[in-house]
Amino acid sequence: MGDNVVEAPNWPAPVAEVGEKTVFQRMFHFGTIFAFSTITMIGAVTTFFSLQWMPVNSYIGLFNTLAFLLWNYLTIGNLFNASFFGPGYVPRGWKPENKEHEKKLQFCVPCNGFKVPRSHHCSKCNRCCMKMDHHCPWINNCVGHRNHQYFLRFLFFSVVGCIHAVIIDGSAMYHAFFAGWYQRYGDGTEPIIFLTPISFVAVIFAFAMACAVALALTFLFITQLRYVIRNKNGIEDYIHGKSLNMRKILDEEDEEEVEWIRSLGEWKYPYDLGWKRNLSEVFIGIFDGRTKGNGTWWPVIKGCSQFTFTIDQLLQKQSKRGRARIVDIGEDFEGKCCSSRKFGWKIWMKQPIIDGKCLKVSEGETIIATRGVSGWVYGFRESDTRNKGWFPIAITNLKRNGDPKTEQTASSEEDVKTDDTLSSEEKKDQ
Repeated sequence: MGDNVVEAPNWPAPVAEVGEKTVFQRMFHFGTIFAFSTITMIGAVTTFFSLQWMPVNSYIGLFNTLAFLLWNYLTIGNLFNASFFGPGYVPRGWKPENKEHEKKLQFCVPCNGFKVPRSHHCSKCNRCCMKMDHHCPWINNCVGHRNHQYFLRFLFFSVVGCIHAVIIDGSAMYHAFFAGWYQRYGDGTEPIIFLTPISFVAVIFAFAMACAVALALTFLFITQLRYVIRNKNGIEDYIHGKSLNMRKILDEEDEEEVEWIRSLGEWKYPYDLGWKRNLSEVFIGIFDGRTKGNGTWWPVIKGCSQFTFTIDQLLQKQSKRGRARIVDIGEDFEGKCCSSRKFGWKIWMKQPIIDGKCLKVSEGETIIATRGVSGWVYGFRESDTRNKGWFPIAITNLKRNGDPKTEQTASSEEDVKTDDTLSSEEKKDQ
């Protein structure tokens, strides 16, 4: 597929920033402290029992212990690098040198500058992150362009280390529980495992934690690897799906909207360069944790430009504004997690709290609703467009009129991260 790739242009690009937080602020956070503590706890307990189960006075015992310590070192090292280097932040107030490029890019209000292609604004970091995938609490930073390989290595070695810990701790517990049987029927070569009340609790806890971490991070690693093979991330996969859905013609569409949809043309994801090239974009080498490129301009497939993706994002926002509905609020809603229980347990259980906050509204207010899902509506006041959130559809005239025509979407980190995005034309109107 190499002949079908247009390499990244040599245009001026902003230098990726590491952000305002110091190393101390990055490391001494609940998420990173918990991650380091978990690694240390599993590592210390497992090493203690590894020395009893397979002593280092044999070559295989020495190899077993050194291999396990290596997984610990690589896990901690890549966790630190992923947190320290970060995704690479777009400088505040950045503008492309070519004025013609401005109308093809999104403008970020909080950063007071344009977003580079594939970047998204993180509400927790309060910065636009290059090729952002998600904000990870365990590294207290976003996963993106500069630290994607470090993060994937962290996941991989965490899984390998935890599987190794499960084998060591499980074997140690087995020999400890059946020590009496081995003393009576064994040949004397079996390992002798000593358990005290404290060490018993410790090995059970380390075994359980290692199992849980291995299962959770295996799923996350496979998900991340699937994205890398397609040269996507979680946010881009969602936007890609919306680009396909935006071009579907539904029966209820009017003639003008059908004509607009047909004018969009066929959608092609611009960054899928073939699985081999996609992998090489992230994994440069065994000892090099960096990723390719400058985080601004990217190689694309033929028939696409540097702005194919960003232009379609602007069209999606234009389409969403066109589908917005003005709704009337018929009942007060406090905007708190528990305040929706009076509308029924079904509504309370389905509140999309991971996709943004709830919005406090009062009876008689008028809200602009842009989307809805599972009995909830997402919208904002015309007088305060930056204060957005969810409220139950049961308190609106949409429910009473049977006209819930807001855009139905799944939970999306992209919509949460880019609430303050404007096109260059909207910026000029402000």
